[in-house]
Amino acid sequence: MSIHYDLPLRNALEEGILSLIPNTELNGHKTQRLANTTNVTFHGIESEALLILLDQEGICASSGSACLADSDEPSHVIRAMKQEADSSMQSVRFSLGKVTIQDEVQKICSVLLDKVYALRS
Repeated sequence: MSIHYDLPLRNALEEGILSLIPNTELNGHKTQRLANTTNVTFHGIESEALLILLDQEGICASSGSACLADSDEPSHVIRAMKQEADSSMQSVRFSLGKVTIQDEVQKICSVLLDKVYALRS
């Protein structure tokens, strides 16, 4: 069974992140993937530092794949896709749910812009 209810929100989240925040990169295929999940590399920022700041704002995200949710290890999937060693330590995964709304996507983009700028300063 496919999940398509989140596709427009996932796309809006990706477009917001990639257009607002320089030095970001989508991980994975543009269309052949889950409709409710995105993974982005924030070049020059350790994902754990960004995740702490996002958590303080009530935004839940992860630095690993779902199968490594309880691990501090970088995603083996990102390591396999990316040649750069640092990419797996600079990637953040966002998962959207049935109750996610457009306002929340806009908040995530706004908070990310602020926190990424602070970490890169």
